[in-house]
Amino acid sequence: MNIRSATLGLASIVAMLPITGPAADMQPMKGMDVDMSVNAGHGQIAAVTFPFGHPGSGTHVDRVIRITATEYRYLPAAISFHSGETVKFVVSNKGMVDHEFVLGTVSEQKEHEKEMSAHPGMEMHDPNGISVPKGSRASLIWTFTRPMTIQYACHLAGHYAAGMHGVLTITPR
Repeated sequence: MNIRSATLGLASIVAMLPITGPAADMQPMKGMDVDMSVNAGHGQIAAVTFPFGHPGSGTHVDRVIRITATEYRYLPAAISFHSGETVKFVVSNKGMVDHEFVLGTVSEQKEHEKEMSAHPGMEMHDPNGISVPKGSRASLIWTFTRPMTIQYACHLAGHYAAGMHGVLTITPR
């Protein structure tokens, strides 16, 4: 048995082991696709896409949108821009509690709300959202690929139900 065979055998055994701990709770949001052709064979994470777009690159940003999170709303409460734009959201938490900023269709937001209700305190690991601790600022860069209306929302305990969500309209170019 050579080293390559032993390594492949060990890798096969490890791949069959159950995942436990925080990684076990990480499931893609409903409607999210994973493009396995991107970076295949290079040991990099596959590209993640949603019905409305995908994470963008900091090397090309068309617009910067500043959003303020308070208890329990976002300012502005509605945003509009064109499909094809890459937007950098800079979210400042001026509230007294932590918040998050999650992009998604209304159905995805409702699904995420169910997940968060079932697992309070779950950490943000989704590529379409960021955690914004009180008194801090965080950013998310996103490329929007098709015209549609989605939401940005906070799903920490009770925030979404209290109305902490905004409307994001993506118009045709």
